[in-house]
Amino acid sequence: MLFFDLELLLIMKGNCVQTLVDKGAEKILSGLLAKTGVEVSSSELADIIVRDRSFCREVLLTGSMGLGDSYIKGKWDSDNLDEVIYKIVKSGLHQLLAPIYDFVGIQRRKMRNLQDKEGSKKVMDEHYDLPVEIYEAFLDPYFQYTCARFEGTDNLDEAQKIKMENICDKLDLKEGDRVLDIGGGWGGLAKYMSETRNINVTVVTLSKEQAEYIRKQHDGNTEVVESDYRDIPDALNEKFDAISVVGMMEHVGSKNYEEFMNVLHDKLKTGGKLLIHTLYTPYSEPMQNPWLDKHIFPNGELAPKEVIEDEMSKYFVPNNESDYPIFEELTPNYPPTLISWRNNLKEARQRGEITMDDKEFRKWEFYFMSFAGMMRANHVRVGQFSYKKAA
Repeated sequence: MLFFDLELLLIMKGNCVQTLVDKGAEKILSGLLAKTGVEVSSSELADIIVRDRSFCREVLLTGSMGLGDSYIKGKWDSDNLDEVIYKIVKSGLHQLLAPIYDFVGIQRRKMRNLQDKEGSKKVMDEHYDLPVEIYEAFLDPYFQYTCARFEGTDNLDEAQKIKMENICDKLDLKEGDRVLDIGGGWGGLAKYMSETRNINVTVVTLSKEQAEYIRKQHDGNTEVVESDYRDIPDALNEKFDAISVVGMMEHVGSKNYEEFMNVLHDKLKTGGKLLIHTLYTPYSEPMQNPWLDKHIFPNGELAPKEVIEDEMSKYFVPNNESDYPIFEELTPNYPPTLISWRNNLKEARQRGEITMDDKEFRKWEFYFMSFAGMMRANHVRVGQFSYKKAA
């Protein structure tokens, strides 16, 4: 009995210490967030509704990782999740939380090529090769997994069609053209190009699930090549009239830009058009959010706009023939895209069209809404580059 009583006493003492630590962490974090206009309390009216105050300790220790992971665990809620992230990022508070933890990740990216062939495959295995039913639950009928263009509409399906039509215009596609769509996902853009321009498209993807979906769902005008972009020269002998790269550069990595641009140059005909649609960072160094790296896009990287432009200019010249600008900022379109995805997934789950437990749903919800908040704060941006291969 004595041993049992002593063990119980130690457990109680440990719990008391942890409770005191968590109370202290809550006081510190609440004070910091109050300066950004974010209220933290157990009240259902608060911006951050505390379910388990230990989340405060996690945030102070590991920054964005702790914020996201504790949300998945249900330790806090928010009716305005994107607004909370927006205020935190806009104020610059995210730079003060867990700087040592973030520093380790930054050095890791600098020292290693995380987007080599092995690293590039990881995001396919863990994200893009998930069952297609998950993506079907929140994407539009063309399976567009990049930001739409909400121009004259608030409907996601229409906004994605506007985005695809704009891409076709920028590439100046004509009947009979051959287009190479690198990182073409489930082939939605290729399908749209085929339907509206009567052209043949070759989609390159490293995802087995995406390649299989294209083979089953698309007609003979869409060819799919399951390949790493570095193997394209060996896999495809022909040159193309136009190349589209939509939502792919994030998985290339700045260390590999030269090799990637060389592949594009090799596969594009003289005078051919190139469009790159990508996320980018407004800061001077490549970046990735630790939580997104762990849960959504392993080994992804966002490069500064200037780095992308510098690498493109080594192989291509600006496409001055288009009615559109050489670079077009699309960032304001991404928050409504992300919010639409979150709403679609939530509604599909409520209707029983997809089975997803609470933790998995909260992971996707935090991804969509935190990304929307970061976009609104201009912490992450997205745009399109229009270039061509000089004669």
